[in-house]
Amino acid sequence: MNLIITIPIFRNRFQKPTLFFSKQNFSVGSLIFIPYPKLTKNFKRKPALVITSEDLEKEKFFLRKNKLTINKLNKSSEIVFFDKKNIELILLISEKRDTPTEEVLSKVLTKKIISDINKFSPDLKKLPLNIQKKINRIKIDFIKNKFKQTPTKKTTEDNFSKSNLKNIGDLLTERKNKKTSLYSEKHYLVNEIRSYFGEKSKKGVGSFSFYLGFFKKIPEVTIYQYWAEVKSSRKSTQDQQKLFWWKIGQSLKKKD
Repeated sequence: MNLIITIPIFRNRFQKPTLFFSKQNFSVGSLIFIPYPKLTKNFKRKPALVITSEDLEKEKFFLRKNKLTINKLNKSSEIVFFDKKNIELILLISEKRDTPTEEVLSKVLTKKIISDINKFSPDLKKLPLNIQKKINRIKIDFIKNKFKQTPTKKTTEDNFSKSNLKNIGDLLTERKNKKTSLYSEKHYLVNEIRSYFGEKSKKGVGSFSFYLGFFKKIPEVTIYQYWAEVKSSRKSTQDQQKLFWWKIGQSLKKKD
C-alpha cells in the first residue's frame, strides 16, 4: 500500500496538500485525479500533482503521532507531467523559502496553464500537445531562475542555493518537509528518530552528526527493527531512548 501526497488544482488554483493511501503506485511528478472534498457530493474528481509517494507501512507511526487525515484513493488515470527532479527542486525551494509548496508551483506555472489543467477530465490519458510543449520548457534552470535572489553585498548569483534562504518550512509538517532534503535512507532515519526522541542538540551528544556516526556502522534494516521494538515497548519516551541506544551498543559490540 502506498502513501500519496498530492497538490490538487481547484478553481484554477493549487490547493493545500492532501494525503491518500492507494494500492496504485503513482509516479512523483505525475498528474492524477482525486476526489476533492467540496465535490464529493457529485462524485467528481479534480486533477492533482503527485509530490510524494512513500511506503504506507513505514509512515503509519508518523501519521498516527501527528493525527493526520488520510483518505482512500481508488484507481486513477495517470498523466506524465513533471520530471521527479523538478518536484524535488520545488520542494527544496518551498522549505528553504518557508513558502507553501502550492505557492511555489503557482510561480512556476502560468495562470493559463493552471486554468487549462483545472479543466482536465479524469478520462484524459496524456497532456494536450499545446500544454505539453509549454511543460517541456520547464527545466531545472528555468525553475532556479524564477526564484533567483537579487544580488547584494552578501549574496551573488553564483551562490543561489546559499543566498539569504530561510530554514526548512512546512509541507504538511516541519518533519515531513525536512525529509525531502535528505539524501540517503540513513539521513532520513536520523531525522525521524531524533524528532521522535525530541533531540535538539546541534553539536555533540544527540546531534545529527552524533546519530549519523553510529548509524553508518549498522544496516538500515537493523535500525528499523530496533526502533520498531522500542516504540512498541510501552515504556516512557526517555526509557525508550535508553533502550534504543542499548540495542545500538549491543549491535556494535557484536561487530568488534
